[in-house]
Amino acid sequence: MAKIGRPLKEKTVLSHDVKVRLDDETYDRLLMYCGKNHEKATVIREALKAFLDTAGVPSREDKAE
Repeated sequence: MAKIGRPLKEKTVLSHDVKVRLDDETYDRLLMYCGKNHEKATVIREALKAFLDTAGVPSREDKAE
């Protein structure tokens, strides 16, 4: 059976689905930032990575060393 859905633009395997509920103000700010240049999922993913880096949470690569 063929895979159904939109193909991912990135070359990575994104196998985990996370749902987040946002208040109106945060959602509006996200939409203003994204505009026509960015996808919401990509912006949220990059923001989460930046937050985790700032919080000092090690990545998989850091754990392997």
